[in-house]
Amino acid sequence: MRLIGWLRLFCRWNGVVIDMTLTEFCIIDPLAKRVGRVKNRKQPMQESQMVVEESTITSHIKRIRRKFQSLDQKFDCIEPGYGMGYRWNSHQ
Repeated sequence: MRLIGWLRLFCRWNGVVIDMTLTEFCIIDPLAKRVGRVKNRKQPMQESQMVVEESTITSHIKRIRRKFQSLDQKFDCIEPGYGMGYRWNSHQ
């Protein structure tokens, strides 16, 4: 069997491509699609039919934030929904 190609997951922020792992993409995609709505830690993984430990979601969120902040130091669109999960708020 030969590998013909590979899957590249990414998003754009201010016109710049940000490479994402599959897990990062599956976390951020449902947040960005539903601006302002809090998603608990399990929902993004359930929607993408992935199994990721709930305790590691926070680490993934931190890594995602760092990727955006490396392009935009003022990035703050991923907000905690205290005691519930996270939400994407577009401040731009």
